[in-house]
Amino acid sequence: MLIVDDDWLISNSLMSMDEWNERNIDVIGTAENGNEALYWMENEKIDIILTDIRMPHMDGIELTKYIYEHSPRIQVIIMSGYEEFSYAQNALKYNAKGYILKPIDTIELFEVIDKILKESVIPKQDLPSIEDKSSTYHERLVLSAKSYINANYMNPITLKDVSKRVHLTEHYFGQIFKSTTSESFIHFLTRVRLEKACQLLKNPNLKYYEISQQIGYNDPKYFTKMFQKMYDLTPKEYRKQVFNK
Repeated sequence: MLIVDDDWLISNSLMSMDEWNERNIDVIGTAENGNEALYWMENEKIDIILTDIRMPHMDGIELTKYIYEHSPRIQVIIMSGYEEFSYAQNALKYNAKGYILKPIDTIELFEVIDKILKESVIPKQDLPSIEDKSSTYHERLVLSAKSYINANYMNPITLKDVSKRVHLTEHYFGQIFKSTTSESFIHFLTRVRLEKACQLLKNPNLKYYEISQQIGYNDPKYFTKMFQKMYDLTPKEYRKQVFNK
């Protein structure tokens, strides 16, 4: 199960409830918006998504619609404030399995969860070893960081920021990221930004400084320097090469 809400207090309190363990539900992580949730869906097998309605970049209605069209196997439960009820009803036409008002009534929430578990056939997993648990835990921490980066690369992001999200020290999480991915945190962040730059450079209407800003670099000269370091081409040379082809 994945919890999707841009309020971390709500996400963390929901994630830490004992009732999940009692039902053998593995809450694999949290996401701040629909874009992050899509990244989780691409990299983990998810059976249930508990999502808020109003979130930046991609809200709960858009996420529910996407799941309905592309991953109908995933069961979606909507969370929302009372004043958003009529808006949230739109999600029901996309086969949302429940609608829970905030502040969350846990009894109501688990009534919906139990109904889903009763109606769905979710295969049971063998008990993982201590080593497997440790490995899976680290992989999910890294996946959480990657999903955040992919959804927020256009904003200032530091290792310290992401370490706080996963409740670890900067140094320790940096080690976990490197050992799990064989790539440093900053190299992954840079690669995501520059891969996006390559896509944007294919649009001849975008100026170089605009592309720089859209991938999180306020200094176009620094953007050019990092791009050339990674691809051995300047952005101008790369664009020229693309259009010559």
